[in-house]
Amino acid sequence: MKFLIAVLLASCLLQVVIADIVCNDHGSCTGDGAPYGDTRCGACHSCVYKNCCHFKFTDPKTTCYIPGWRSDEYNLLHVKLPVA
Repeated sequence: MKFLIAVLLASCLLQVVIADIVCNDHGSCTGDGAPYGDTRCGACHSCVYKNCCHFKFTDPKTTCYIPGWRSDEYNLLHVKLPVA
C-alpha cells in the first residue's frame, strides 16, 4: 500500500513539473501553466509561446530567429535597410 501511495505521489509531482512553461535561450518553449526558471510572461518582444518567452526576449534588441509574432518595438529596431 505504501508503494502505491509513493507511485501516486511521484506521478502527481511529475505532472506538476512537466506542466510549467519553460523557454530556453534560443526561444524554444514547452509546457503549460506557470512560467518556470528564466521564462517570463507578458513582456515579450519575440519568440513568444502562450504569451511567454525566455527573459532575454523581453529586450527588443535581442534577435529571435524563430518565425512568428514580433512587437512593434522589435520591428522598428530590426528593419532591414535596402543595400545600395
